[in-house]
Amino acid sequence: MTTTSDLYFSSVLSYLALNNVDKHECLAAINFSEFDTLAKGSRVSVAHYQALLQLGESLTGQSLFGFYLGQEIRTADYGVLGYLVESSDTLQNAITALLQYDSLVADIGKAQYLQDHHKASIRWTPYNQLCKQTVLRNMTAWVAVVRKLINPSLTPLQLQLVHTLSEPDCAQLAAWFKCPVKTNCEFNQIDFPLAYLDLHFASDNPMMHQVLKQLSLEQLNQLHSKQTVAQRLLSILMSKTDLLGLNQERIAAALNFTPRTLQRRLQQENTSYALLLDQERKRRCEQLMQKYKLGAVAAELGFNEQSSFNRAFLRWYGCKPSIYKKQLQAQSQISY
Repeated sequence: MTTTSDLYFSSVLSYLALNNVDKHECLAAINFSEFDTLAKGSRVSVAHYQALLQLGESLTGQSLFGFYLGQEIRTADYGVLGYLVESSDTLQNAITALLQYDSLVADIGKAQYLQDHHKASIRWTPYNQLCKQTVLRNMTAWVAVVRKLINPSLTPLQLQLVHTLSEPDCAQLAAWFKCPVKTNCEFNQIDFPLAYLDLHFASDNPMMHQVLKQLSLEQLNQLHSKQTVAQRLLSILMSKTDLLGLNQERIAAALNFTPRTLQRRLQQENTSYALLLDQERKRRCEQLMQKYKLGAVAAELGFNEQSSFNRAFLRWYGCKPSIYKKQLQAQSQISY
């Protein structure tokens, strides 16, 4: 089960309270009144977290609710990771901490660092399909934190989002991020100049950073010890740029299991490698179809034959991929 920290969830309630929305009414509306009785440090399911964000959108009437929420992020909302980032000496080290310990805040997606000769990028891929408010909060909060800790005028090169947004909403995002915003993309990604990596934090505290790093590692180990084998396997699949050439033997080795042991452990969790791979293929499929031709989509998803992809697609969506692609194109034209 993907989760967020109780602090990260609670910060949404605090933001709603500033907008005159009652906390207890919110919890009751999403069938989570027991939140107030949870022990400190408890985890909250992504289902409850998303339900709260969507309720916030409805109650405030803000189509960019997650964007406004992300701007109000505080170091404390990230828990120990927030203070670890704050005590970093450079942005590069802060990003390293973020990539390693992001799941302490929200174990709902995979953050990756990418770099070429012209730019650096942070790409965030949810483990499951998430609402746009969840994505908007994540991407906005990262930029907001860096601006607060280094320089409020820092500007990304580009923001990419997988969701469809209206032109007015895109314009509002572009005005705040101060960079081009692209929607209907394959990834959620922020690009920024390579020179930013060497920028220093005014709150740099080397001794405190080492202490917080050790604490973060301990908390991460505790979180991982509670993860199922299926969750760990899905995390590996999510981290792959494409699914070409993957098989159970390679995944078992990555998990330090033999193929037989992996198969047995997954059976104990009432699942299998084939089912989890199928789940990941379906999760990626629609986004890939918006960008690539069907043959390329099949290859990216790791199908050796187009006919195998067609059969899987028919099982997922109840129609041929060519028909579904035409529907996606028609919806995209209507949106704009």
